[in-house]
Amino acid sequence: MKLKGIKAIGFDVDGTLYHSPPELQIAVGKQIVGEAARLIGQDPDELAEEYLKRREQYRSNTITLNSFGLPGEEIFQKIWNEVPLEQYIQKDLKLVKMMGELGQRYQLFIISNGRRVEIKKKLQYIGLEAELFEPLIACYDQGWIKPEPSPFLLAIESLKLKPEEIVYVGDRVDLDVEGAQATGMKTILIGGDSEKADVHCESVYDIGLLL
Repeated sequence: MKLKGIKAIGFDVDGTLYHSPPELQIAVGKQIVGEAARLIGQDPDELAEEYLKRREQYRSNTITLNSFGLPGEEIFQKIWNEVPLEQYIQKDLKLVKMMGELGQRYQLFIISNGRRVEIKKKLQYIGLEAELFEPLIACYDQGWIKPEPSPFLLAIESLKLKPEEIVYVGDRVDLDVEGAQATGMKTILIGGDSEKADVHCESVYDIGLLL
């Protein structure tokens, strides 16, 4: 009953539409710390401990980099552009089929921290057409970072629906659930359990069973 009357479903990308393997997280983390150390002029091993401590506090690589006085968004984007994503993100036919079915009943959209070109590349590797999602909101292209309300408000405006008619799906309480709920959207938390989310489930494949 918590999701009654839903007309649109929004998705985060990283950790939601595809599982981010530990190898990918480690590879990205090492490159981020290495780049930050180079710019600061500090040994990477010495910086790593302080970086991880701040990362735990801020829960965002972009904001953590900013806390060192560095251009976080620029660095984070640079690293992602250099990572061979095709080695980590595989075509997901089960997800493609489910999205096709959901798209016949609901408006689908995306809100993701990142740039549009990067998001479209990830969708391509998964096997999803970017055109399936409208709007596709790339936060970094607008100078936004979830959980700030701007991308969620833009989605509501673009969809021309009431916030309570929209559900947003993500794997992070702080970025996805709290960001969407602040604008009145319903929420589904993937891979975790939190009283803040309207509904939680094990994986994105369960979405079709919840709606």
